[in-house]
Amino acid sequence: MVEKEYLSVSEIAKQKEMTTRNVRRIIKDLCKTKSKDLIRKNKLNQWEVHHLLKHNFKRRRKHRQQYFALSFQTYSSYTFKDLDNILKNVFDRIDDPKLEINYTKEKKKSNGKPHIHSFIKTSTKKNELLRTLKLLCANLSYHESKIFDLKCWKSYITKDGGQIITLKKERDEER
Repeated sequence: MVEKEYLSVSEIAKQKEMTTRNVRRIIKDLCKTKSKDLIRKNKLNQWEVHHLLKHNFKRRRKHRQQYFALSFQTYSSYTFKDLDNILKNVFDRIDDPKLEINYTKEKKKSNGKPHIHSFIKTSTKKNELLRTLKLLCANLSYHESKIFDLKCWKSYITKDGGQIITLKKERDEER
């Protein structure tokens, strides 16, 4: 397939998986240093960029959710110590060098049963982690979601004065 000589803003955005707004911002910067033969406006006053400049349109950062939130409770009579042991077992069973579990323990105001709020970082083992947790906990009820503001989530889970407990894989395993 023969590549077009000039590409429109929307074509570049689609190819490079970026917004048209970001493409226009890059075009504005390139106009200062590049020839009018390489970046021009057509008869409809729309930007056209020569295919030789396509390499200038790269995503600078990838938006990836680093942590996810997990809150759970059980309907069995677990104590806080039991839940600590269960989370430690889950942590030990997951083979992920980037695994990090941060959690707080809290008693429900309605029935006084313990429950856990956490934020977890894992490379690709989220489903395995949830399966393991379900396997180790009887009658588990959980809610998993994205974290849009980690600072606010930390504030929420420590609202009653609970401390955040961290389980983190050693990063020095390669040494």
